[in-house]
Amino acid sequence: MQNSKKLVANQYTKKRPWILSTTLMVLASIGGAIGINNLWLNPAANNSGSADGTTGTQTVKGDPIQYRYGVVQLEITATNGKLEKINEIQASTSRGWETAVPLLHDAALQAQNVNFGNISGATFITEAYKQALSNALSKLG
Repeated sequence: MQNSKKLVANQYTKKRPWILSTTLMVLASIGGAIGINNLWLNPAANNSGSADGTTGTQTVKGDPIQYRYGVVQLEITATNGKLEKINEIQASTSRGWETAVPLLHDAALQAQNVNFGNISGATFITEAYKQALSNALSKLG
């Protein structure tokens, strides 16, 4: 006896024209989220500056930089384009992160500018320290 049922194409193997549009929407959403995060939620700070071009010995005091857990204010000394000394006038941190300041101090002196890495878990103090250093470096004449 023959099977009288017709073979019906599997509905799950048909072409799915919506996959491309869905994929594009997902990628656009992810791209938009990254853009919003980078441009709006984390605006770029002016983290530029170095002691290059400094002649003689100069000591300048930067402005206090307020951040979430306190204030960072630096006084720097530069001699003939080289950052010689950083004095933390104010460098308050949240409890338990006091050890980050000497690490940032050493990293800044080694880098001779604000282009040094972050300390894991101490992002706020790192960014504030970089802003304070950039502010002080901008005052070198």
